[in-house]
Amino acid sequence: MIRQELFTEIKLIGVESGIISINYASSGFIPCIIIDFNDEDTGVGCLLDSIMLGEFSSIKESYFIGEFDLNRIKNSEDIEVVKKQLIDQGKKIEPELVAKAKEFAKKIRERASISVKVVPRIQGKPYVYTEFDRNMWHAGQVLEGIDDDF
Repeated sequence: MIRQELFTEIKLIGVESGIISINYASSGFIPCIIIDFNDEDTGVGCLLDSIMLGEFSSIKESYFIGEFDLNRIKNSEDIEVVKKQLIDQGKKIEPELVAKAKEFAKKIRERASISVKVVPRIQGKPYVYTEFDRNMWHAGQVLEGIDDDF
């Protein structure tokens, strides 16, 4: 579902066209794929959907891909294996994501009366972090005085 604020902003600012893209991203250190709308001329943008990658284990309260706990990756060799598995998972769901992006484009065209293009493939590479990266990020936030309640 597209937030009403996007249509209001498109009409107020006078957006004439936009692009819907599908990108790898990271949400709280968990790899995901996002579908977003952007207008490069005005800077208007909106997250339309986000899909977490991997499978959630309610017992361990963590996301897994294969045998790897995405919160407990130890080294760069594991990262390469995990990235390959994430890319494979992305390729499997890519047709569904493109169809969803086209449906979003259709709704935006109808409700905002602008032209919208859809990039028909997933852009970028998945983000994967080691435990060291996570710990260093958290330490940096603490040292900057930002308490993130991790």
